[in-house]
Amino acid sequence: MRRVLVECYAGHRAEERPRRVAINGQKHVVARLLSESVEQSLGSKEDTRHYKILTEDGLVLDILHDSDGEWYLEFDGQSE
Repeated sequence: MRRVLVECYAGHRAEERPRRVAINGQKHVVARLLSESVEQSLGSKEDTRHYKILTEDGLVLDILHDSDGEWYLEFDGQSE
């Protein structure tokens, strides 16, 4: 996993959904949110949010937002 910069739409909650992801200085606009899930650690109340997104340039990215506010890229692949 590596840290990435993510711009989000902030609606009723802070940082709801990713809108742009910057990887190695290149910005990728999110075309579609493919899936979203929340994982809670046993023994703590810290949530990690997982997102699978499709970018306008055809990348499929798995990113996560941890309880400390950091964003990480878990996987990047090409769409088929």
